[in-house]
Amino acid sequence: MRLIVIYGPPAAGKLTVSKELSKITGYKVFHNHLALDLLESVLERSHARFWELLDKHRLEMIEAAAAEKVHGVIMTSVHINGKDDKFIKDIINAVEKHSGSVHFVHLSCDRKKLESRLVEASRKEFGKLTDVSIFNNFVDSNDVFSRISFVQSYEIDNTKIDPEETAKMIKEHYSL
Repeated sequence: MRLIVIYGPPAAGKLTVSKELSKITGYKVFHNHLALDLLESVLERSHARFWELLDKHRLEMIEAAAAEKVHGVIMTSVHINGKDDKFIKDIINAVEKHSGSVHFVHLSCDRKKLESRLVEASRKEFGKLTDVSIFNNFVDSNDVFSRISFVQSYEIDNTKIDPEETAKMIKEHYSL
């Protein structure tokens, strides 16, 4: 299995790009809010075990896909440097244990553009962050703009690049 991890700050276009990449590769999309929505149907994000269970369920899904030799999966994530490093290492180990490979794409975008994207109607479908003040508090207190330091990432600033072109760039870069 080839796993493409598309990460970056909220509203960077991770899911939109993933959908476009899926169209041109046939890869399945396992976006962050699928697991979040599952857990939030039972627990609040403030629950003591919420984030532990989130990582557990996401890891189990990715490992199951790798074990079943699913051809390709695209996973999205808001990676918080320092806090999410163990999860990323666990994902890599789970995929490589089944002879798969993991490829990282770091999407970045101008902060003003991110703020303008927050209010787009498509973000409400999955209960995504839509409040600019909450966004600013979140990104000011968490390092979500930096790339993951211990992996190679294909860096794309999509401030002025549409999702279709971004997906084509990823496909070409990783020969998908």
